[in-house]
Amino acid sequence: MNSVTHSIMFHHFHNAQHYSSQGSLSSSDFVQMIDWLNNQYTILNASDFKKKLNNFTLKGTDICFSFDDALKCQFDIAYPVLERLGIESFFFVYSSIFSNNPELLEIYRYFRNVCYENIDEFYIDFFESVKSMDKDEYVFQNAKYLSLNYLSDYPFYSENDKWFRYIRDDYLIRNQYESIMSNLMLKKDFDVKLIQQNLWMSENDLITLDSSGHNIGLHSYSHPTKISYLNKSEQKLEYQRNYKHLSELLSKPINSMSHPCGDYNGDTLDILKEFPIEIGFRCNMTIKEIRSSLEIPRNDHTNVMKLMRR
Repeated sequence: MNSVTHSIMFHHFHNAQHYSSQGSLSSSDFVQMIDWLNNQYTILNASDFKKKLNNFTLKGTDICFSFDDALKCQFDIAYPVLERLGIESFFFVYSSIFSNNPELLEIYRYFRNVCYENIDEFYIDFFESVKSMDKDEYVFQNAKYLSLNYLSDYPFYSENDKWFRYIRDDYLIRNQYESIMSNLMLKKDFDVKLIQQNLWMSENDLITLDSSGHNIGLHSYSHPTKISYLNKSEQKLEYQRNYKHLSELLSKPINSMSHPCGDYNGDTLDILKEFPIEIGFRCNMTIKEIRSSLEIPRNDHTNVMKLMRR
């Protein structure tokens, strides 16, 4: 059991309407996890967690729940459980999904999980596509990747998961990655527009969460996987657009956030101090103490599931 206060981080849930994927939880899985966590920790409402942080009264056994990316499956599956059990949580939202040009991160995830027999079948296609661009560079990048112990802080990722993320985030430039994914989706006759309709929450869903006492927070505008690679002006624009959208939608200040993919730098923290943000979350437990109110540790629910199965 972790002895530092933190949040449990959730993403994907499944039922008859929402596909099952790597690490996704059913409603009953979620209830069992909450029961298990209740025996190990004190689960605080988001507002109480934030208040205790501000008052320096958080205990090592105090935790809260947080949900990233405004996924519709969270609203359909997790939200009713939270309401029934009276647990108010953080929901972190990136705003481009409510525009005519949404970031395709979740679309790509859906594609690779649903259109292949298993995730490793997708990786075979993807790695071959990258290698065909420049075999020598592919071999060089793989050797570099192997020397880095890449994403070692995320034990729930397989070796293929980590190599894929290295290629996406540190090898390919954005248009190369998008071109490869577009070609793979074309081969599978994948309809992006059709999938978008049931992937994310609506703005009315966000209003419902807010009116139910949940805390809606920032998660950048376009969810860059490496926001620290952006210059300070670009990072600031990400959070300005995100803040403007959510504060106007909910008619209130936004006081929480989580770093997309857990990535940030000193510029990010300086920018966030210009907003009325009282609490911010990382996406792992590598830092065992709270360094600042914008760097609260989080434990992925897949790590909790492994502990439960011991």
